[in-house]
Amino acid sequence: MRITLIGFGSRGDVQPFVALAKGLQRAGYEATIAAGTNFQAWIEGEGLGYEPIQVDVEKLMQTEMGKEWLSGSSSNPRRELQNMTRMADTIAEVVTDDLLRMVERADLLISGLLTVEAMETAARVYGKRHMLGLLSPIAPTRSGAAGMQALIPRGDSPLNRWWGYAIEAMLFTALRSPSNAVREHLKLPPATRADFIRACNRTPGILGISPLVTPPPPDWGAHIHLTGYWFLDEPQGYQPPPALQAFLEAGPPPVYIGFGSMSNRDPRGTTQIMIDALQKAGQRGILHSGWAGLHAEDLPPSIYLLDSAPHSWLFPRMAAVIHHGGAGTTAAALRAGVPSAIVAHMGDQPYWGRRVHELGAGAAPIRRHHLTTERLTEMIRALTNDAALRTRAAAFGERLRAEDGVGTAVRILTQYLDGRATS
Repeated sequence: MRITLIGFGSRGDVQPFVALAKGLQRAGYEATIAAGTNFQAWIEGEGLGYEPIQVDVEKLMQTEMGKEWLSGSSSNPRRELQNMTRMADTIAEVVTDDLLRMVERADLLISGLLTVEAMETAARVYGKRHMLGLLSPIAPTRSGAAGMQALIPRGDSPLNRWWGYAIEAMLFTALRSPSNAVREHLKLPPATRADFIRACNRTPGILGISPLVTPPPPDWGAHIHLTGYWFLDEPQGYQPPPALQAFLEAGPPPVYIGFGSMSNRDPRGTTQIMIDALQKAGQRGILHSGWAGLHAEDLPPSIYLLDSAPHSWLFPRMAAVIHHGGAGTTAAALRAGVPSAIVAHMGDQPYWGRRVHELGAGAAPIRRHHLTTERLTEMIRALTNDAALRTRAAAFGERLRAEDGVGTAVRILTQYLDGRATS
């Protein structure tokens, strides 16, 4: 049984699928990851099959279009949708042959939101099985806690469910290009809005999210399964660079600040905001350069510029974690049991920012276009000066570490393939 997981996006989008694929492999399945070409060596190094998607995602995010999408969407939802449309239009024709080749080779396809309608259509034509594998909750619901774009985030309301369908309708406008490219190759008519919404809401799905963070609402169908996070633990025996180890041993735990794959039009200016805020708050810091290319020639001794380190190793050693709010980074920070907070750029990041705060495990989020030295200073102080917050974050991390998201997902997938799960 060959299962292909389509992990299109940044490392934070791909890594949970690698974790899930390794779990499937241990259960006896042939697990293959489809991802951008910049991830091939890593995926194959994990002992998994690799299917190429002929896009180097990191290079794409460093183009002007990529920077506009990732750094220019924070302040304007309409602009974010326009930028998403441009990105989908750019890659649609490039990846169509790749996607159809995967369908021919796989017995079961697990796709994300970008390709959900395309894969649902292709799977139907080729007689294959298809499931959604998501890292964020998109299904419409009355629940504010489970509604990614809820109008009333702290309550239950039919307005939340209605707005969820409206968001899906808007997403169709942005994401129809991959569907139509696949349909054209299959000699089918273009996708309609109803086709997209049907694929989003009727396709059986597994969500790599903890029910402690997104409580499953009663108005979701039985075909939607919250499994817990799909964590990929680094190999035992990881050894940090000597300079990083020396920095950690030279003083109290630092505050981590990093925006992951979020490209940045002004990396120097952003770095200076971080430096100034850490110094005003009187905290040592680790700055992660990431895809934004953050850098500073003359960092003070109290701040270390990090290229990379496993979150599972690094975050538990921090006083606090401030990040962009990617689903995987959010999960890693919560699991580490240290206070965290989010500077949200786009997409699902505002949702994770408010959930971390609502759960009592972190400080109130900031939108990227509101980021200033003063606001970041206050965020750092809120995270590091509150003993009760540290206690709550530690307790929540302990509960999260007790979950087995990969194991639960493998069990659900096995039931589905055996015909014992709701479809």
